[in-house]
Amino acid sequence: MKEGAERICRRILADAREKAEKISAEAANKADDILSGAEKEAEKRREQILGRAQKEAEEQKRRILGIAQLDARKKMLAAKQELIDEAFKQALDALLNLDEQTYLAVLQEMLLASIKTGDEVIILSPRDKDRIPELFWKELNSKLAATGIKSKLSISEEVAEISGGFILQSGGIEMNNSFNSLLEMHRDELEMEVAAILFNEG
Repeated sequence: MKEGAERICRRILADAREKAEKISAEAANKADDILSGAEKEAEKRREQILGRAQKEAEEQKRRILGIAQLDARKKMLAAKQELIDEAFKQALDALLNLDEQTYLAVLQEMLLASIKTGDEVIILSPRDKDRIPELFWKELNSKLAATGIKSKLSISEEVAEISGGFILQSGGIEMNNSFNSLLEMHRDELEMEVAAILFNEG
């Protein structure tokens, strides 16, 4: 009887040990699966985070480059505009500093192109009023007469605050033919030609 009880006890213990080992093995397998899944998930998350970080870095790089390129273009345009402004200033200075004979020839050509009736009043710069000789006006009247315009031009006692060229008054209307005004008036069309010369554009 005692031996039978011992066998039953041993059998129960053996079954319990077997179940315990089975449970332990299953737990170990589950732990391995969980750990493996966690590692895969962690790697996936890491790649996602790195991917986002890389995209953000690339986007930030594009933004920085875009801003830098825009700034460079602005500075380049400002530098070009400064050079164009200087070219116009030098053109005006060159006109004003022509030798007297050439200057008077240019002035006379401009007057011949501007006078329509012969009754106009001419307003000069202080510099030109003092230096233009009487012969200049005689030649101008003679050339006007050759085109059929009977000249009754008058030179104003007033002077204009201009550096060169003239202002023409006719019938209460003034035409500003100063060099500075003419350059400004035609600046838009001239700028393209100046830019083409300065920067090999066009």
